[in-house]
Amino acid sequence: MKFLFNFFALVFSLSLLAQATSKNTSYIYKTEEFILFNKMDSARYYLKNIKDSSYKDVLTKLVNNEELTYLEYYEYTSKVGNRKSVNFNDVSDYIDQFVKKPKSSKKINLNYFEIKWTQVFKHTDNGNLETASKIQKELESYLNSFDATNVDVIKAKIKSKTHQAVMYLIQEDVENGKKLCLSNIAKAKELKDKKLQITFLYHLTNFLLIEGKLQEYIDVSEESLKLEEELDFKSSYYHGTIEHLINAYVYKRGHNERVINLIDILYNNDVRRIYTYSLYAQLVSELDTNSPLLKQILKKIEVKNVPDLIKKFEVLGKDLNSNDFYHIVNSGSNALAAHGYDKLALNYKDKAIIITRKVYSQDLSESLANYKTEQAVKEKEKEVKHAQEKTKIYSIFTIFAVVLLFIALLVLIKIRKQSKELSEKNKIIEEALKEKELLVKEVHHRVKNNFQIVSSLLELQTKGIEDEKALELANEGKNRVKSMALIHQKLYQNESGLIDFDEYIKQLIKELSSLYSSYKNVNTIVTSKDVMFDVDTAIPLGLIINEIITNSYKYAFQKNENNNLKISLSKEANEDYKLIIEDNGPGLSDNFDVKKAKSLGLCLVNRLVKQLHGNLIQTNVNGAKFEISFKDSNARQLVN
Repeated sequence: MKFLFNFFALVFSLSLLAQATSKNTSYIYKTEEFILFNKMDSARYYLKNIKDSSYKDVLTKLVNNEELTYLEYYEYTSKVGNRKSVNFNDVSDYIDQFVKKPKSSKKINLNYFEIKWTQVFKHTDNGNLETASKIQKELESYLNSFDATNVDVIKAKIKSKTHQAVMYLIQEDVENGKKLCLSNIAKAKELKDKKLQITFLYHLTNFLLIEGKLQEYIDVSEESLKLEEELDFKSSYYHGTIEHLINAYVYKRGHNERVINLIDILYNNDVRRIYTYSLYAQLVSELDTNSPLLKQILKKIEVKNVPDLIKKFEVLGKDLNSNDFYHIVNSGSNALAAHGYDKLALNYKDKAIIITRKVYSQDLSESLANYKTEQAVKEKEKEVKHAQEKTKIYSIFTIFAVVLLFIALLVLIKIRKQSKELSEKNKIIEEALKEKELLVKEVHHRVKNNFQIVSSLLELQTKGIEDEKALELANEGKNRVKSMALIHQKLYQNESGLIDFDEYIKQLIKELSSLYSSYKNVNTIVTSKDVMFDVDTAIPLGLIINEIITNSYKYAFQKNENNNLKISLSKEANEDYKLIIEDNGPGLSDNFDVKKAKSLGLCLVNRLVKQLHGNLIQTNVNGAKFEISFKDSNARQLVN
């Protein structure tokens, strides 16, 4: 009994300690954010509840507007800047306002350098290249003001080259990017600076990924982790390097023990744990049902089977942003499918599609901006109408001309003031709309980049596939990803937010034909003019065209013969659209029902046609002919 009492007392004490720690962390977060937005009264309220520590002293100085050292500024800006719930643009504005360049000195201030370097790195990572480049120039000017032979200055100049490495990566200039990384790694070794080596080893792996050098990518990442083990404190690249290695080993296969060890490192970190759920799910999809490693994972997460595991990951990851939560759901779908839970896997795949549409829906952003604009305009119209009614009442009841003139002057001044306020608010609304448009454009750019990364990984995976059927499936998947990436590339390049499908079809055919052009000559005719679609119509339609054209290249066309492919897209009189794709191949068998097809490609076509509220007709007239009638987004919304 005494043992049980002591045990429960210990558990209760630990629970209270965990709650106190959680509350203290929450108070710190709130204090940081109120300081960031200069709401010092609110910051003081939460500050008094924080436990005494050296960091509390820093926050107290900030609240009381006392002078801080650059090290203290670095501690605050790095902590608040690394929180995903905080927009780094706000942190950057705070740095610009309060962290001024040190007054002239012969010695470089490394803490100031780290603050500005982090500012450049974060803006580059968030896609704010213009802002990052501007700050980079200011930082380079600061570094050039010191003795170039000083060791600290040399190291700082080397580290500042990371911005150039990222710019090479964006431009896919692999030759110069690798040359820059290797050169700086060599210099870091000469200086015996392990953190500097880790920095450029990390950037080197990005170029190795583009080249498709999987083993070298793994070797460089492992080398980086060995250096991390020699440090007293892990670098900012530590967790990113581990995630790179996990993805590489999973794609390579055969290194499951190493993968689970790496995931466990992240899992044992309270901050990173929530990001391991998608990695565990990814690994589970590669394991056999009776694998001891699978049983080990189920035991660790305290579940009985794979469906329970994925359900628990879904619940635990609910606080993630939409993009990270998508990876949990999508990886969970793959894991369920790998272990025979096909129906449940399809449900999770549908959830993943819904999440993707929510994240990247242009309509959502535009509707939100339009709604705010309409509400602001309505409020101002009410104010103007109210002012006009007051003016009318004053005019009716005014007896003396002097009083009438006085009232008129007052009303005129008020109207002018309201007009000025309306003008200022309209200006704010216009700026908000521009920001929304820029955000939507940036989203499409990021989606395109993510699809390209997926395509590169698939390309990398195919190099290790010897089985022709598996290689064919992998290539088909890669082509589907490319067709969707092309949609988002067009959206990013087009200011209107719509896609010119004539141009898209031609470019898609160019991509597909390059895969078969070595042994099949095909004469392609595309008939489509002034047909524009938004993303909700463009993606399923693009996938349909991709699947049918791929089938034609694979089964209809013969080597070195007169192969013809015709594609037409037009708007019908009833406001519907019609897509016709026909080839001059042998056609499909007469008893073949395309709507009951079991192949993945045609199943996908049937499902996507339904999504477009369309109808598919397949006939054999001098070859296979597919006629698809469908509705655009506006027409589908009316039907719904």
